[in-house]
This record gives sequence, C-alpha cells and structure tokens, in this order.
Amino acid sequence: MTSQQALKKLAESEGLDEFKMHEKAMFNGVAPGICLECGHIDTTEPDQTEGYCEGCGKQTIQSCLILAGLI
Repeated sequence: MTSQQALKKLAESEGLDEFKMHEKAMFNGVAPGICLECGHIDTTEPDQTEGYCEGCGKQTIQSCLILAGLI
C-alpha cells in the first residue's frame, strides 16, 4: 500500500477529508494510523513510524502525519 492510498483510506475511516484529518491529528495527542502491510487502522501517537499492528503482528503502523510528511 502506498502512502497516498493509506492516507485516503484513513481519511475515509475518519469521515473527514485529508486536510481536516491532519488538522485534527496535529492538535490532539493522538492520530489515526494504518498498517502499511495489511491496512489495519488504529489510534497512534502523532509521530508513530513503527507501531505494532494487531492485524498482522508486524511493526508497520504509521500515523497520518508521518505518511503525509508533516512531521
């Protein structure tokens, strides 16, 4: 899954456009994250780059802010 595909899926799961999703994540202590291997979505730290995925058991969850290159 590419970063752009992951961001689109995350925004859809949040019911927001990408800009609003990023804005919300920047001002909260948490951000939506997605596993780049299996697509599992979870709540993460805003700077998460290698979060544990409960879907596939790998350290492949990244936050939306990392995927977008905002942090």
